[in-house]
Amino acid sequence: MVVLYVVLGIVVLIGIASTLAAMMFAKMVVKPPVHSYESARKQVMNHCSIDPYKVMEGHEVKEFTYASPRGYNLKGRIISPDPEKTFPDGRKRAVILCHGWTGNTITMLSYGKLYQDLGFHLVAYDHRFHGESDKGKGAHCTMGLNESLDLVGIYEYVRDFFPQDTVWGVHGESMGSASAMQAGPDMKGLSFIVEDCGFSTMRGQMEATLDSRHLPHFPILNIGDFILKRFYQLDMDKVNAVKAVGRIDVPMLFCQGDNDTFVPTRMIYDVYNAKKDKKRLQLFEGSKHAESVWDHTEQYAQVLESFLKDYGVI
Repeated sequence: MVVLYVVLGIVVLIGIASTLAAMMFAKMVVKPPVHSYESARKQVMNHCSIDPYKVMEGHEVKEFTYASPRGYNLKGRIISPDPEKTFPDGRKRAVILCHGWTGNTITMLSYGKLYQDLGFHLVAYDHRFHGESDKGKGAHCTMGLNESLDLVGIYEYVRDFFPQDTVWGVHGESMGSASAMQAGPDMKGLSFIVEDCGFSTMRGQMEATLDSRHLPHFPILNIGDFILKRFYQLDMDKVNAVKAVGRIDVPMLFCQGDNDTFVPTRMIYDVYNAKKDKKRLQLFEGSKHAESVWDHTEQYAQVLESFLKDYGVI
């Protein structure tokens, strides 16, 4: 009888510990420790020579607020290139920059500088619960589920600020990349997508996160899944970039550091292989998660320009 009580006690303790771990796990997903603009700037400048603020300084910057039909406001900016940078066909080029989990507009201006140098207008905005966008009730992070819907809405909204024949692209990083891939099939008139270190599925990413912390998938992921669905209306199985990429027709550039352990580098092959054609894969030697553009800025710029030229974007 004593042994039975001991076993029952251990089971109860394991259950309590697992539930607490799952609750912390779920909260980390939906309410991450987001960066301020200034901390994002310092992070970028600690890794490379690009000052994100100078991507805006001396350029025309138009701020906008997008009212999401899901009940919150997203803050963004349209940033112009140098006036003398034009394209032979006279058409404008614009790219929407889609940041990752805990990031913001400033984070993405590392990539924006490369596009600005080519003559692109930049559209940079903060996801729900990030940067200057709303963080109130109902605006929690959903790892690409609602973020992908917002991206489609942002795309339709900002197009009204540009000539009808503008050439459009999207460049995403991490969660922003997963959002871009998920939104891609619904972004009509898009000319290209660049995805950098985006996870192939949210469930796979959550498993990788638990693995990195040496925590078991069961029962933490199961309880966490229930909590996310019940309290945050977040079904992780609906965040699936692999399924979406198979329906994307425009050219795609897949990028990632070959030393990424946060979003395991192996995930890039899942989404790359799902794309039927018009695709290119680029791994950056030694780079960790979302650091390729910092570690290999010149190479990244060359790869990007080559991709855009080969597919007739520029």
